[in-house]
Amino acid sequence: MLPGVSGYENKVREYVKKKVGKKGKIEEDEIGNLIVRIGKPGKPAKKGNRIALIAHMDETGMIVSNILDNGTIKFKKLGGTEDRLLLGRAVEIHTKKGPVLGVIGLRPPHLSLDPKEKDQAITWDKMCIDVGTRTKKETLALGISMLQQITFKKDFFIMNKNLICSKSLDNRVGVTVLLELFSQIDPKKLKSEVIFAWGVQEEIGLRGARVISNTIPLDYAFPIDTYSTTDSPGMGDFFEPLLLGDGPVLRMVDARTIASPKLAEKVAKIAKKQKIPIQYGITGGGTDGMALQEAGASTLPFGIPMRYTHSPVEVVHINDITRLIKLLKAVIYELSG
Repeated sequence: MLPGVSGYENKVREYVKKKVGKKGKIEEDEIGNLIVRIGKPGKPAKKGNRIALIAHMDETGMIVSNILDNGTIKFKKLGGTEDRLLLGRAVEIHTKKGPVLGVIGLRPPHLSLDPKEKDQAITWDKMCIDVGTRTKKETLALGISMLQQITFKKDFFIMNKNLICSKSLDNRVGVTVLLELFSQIDPKKLKSEVIFAWGVQEEIGLRGARVISNTIPLDYAFPIDTYSTTDSPGMGDFFEPLLLGDGPVLRMVDARTIASPKLAEKVAKIAKKQKIPIQYGITGGGTDGMALQEAGASTLPFGIPMRYTHSPVEVVHINDITRLIKLLKAVIYELSG
């Protein structure tokens, strides 16, 4: 899994460029978004002339903020990584020499003088990364320096045949959906312009999408992201359960966006015609949809159901991915026909 903490999406961006290949002309704007336009350009004043799909390339993570005299590393969080997920984790510091492994350690109970310490929350600013050195000079010799990105140690496996488990599925799974969709769309069948965008810095304020919304007039906007499900233990009953494997989610309401009801109705009819199951979501958080909607686009965020968001063990179902690709393909042909 390629590293790509917000603002450090270079390796993911280069991968996307290679996968897109010669099928489309790739534009890269100043903030680092990748944009490919296919179909027939038209005036945005006429509905349907410009359709955009966007998936953000970045992940939550950390950067090196200081190297202490004892060789340990202080760090700053980027994005919504929770402090409770950090302690006891293996991490990778991404240097020019390659990744360096380290751990965010925890004082063992045997050495604690305060019996209440185990019940006290430890915040990220009080933690350090141990890379097996005893001096700052040793740490520097490993190639570690200020501002390098830090991610959880990569891991990937399949559970119960159909469930993918890994870090950074938010939103590499969306990036993958957009790449596969791009490979399947025939530009000759499009009567409108369709824009594929792989965005940056979503996790720290939708910054890439804001640039797109300020530079490209859009009619329809479809952010492709993950959606935190409620089908795992301890979720409570405030939100209706959305299940892995039961189809992609139309993200109707979150903390930042209310999707276009008319557009959602159109998509639901297309899904029914294609016999693709869909789910309707109400949740917190937000997507790039907010920035695109505020610029005037009719917006509907799509979500891939996922467990354990912003953790090293995010989980998605393969069937939800394939169904979303099929649905988006049908939506593009319908709206641009």
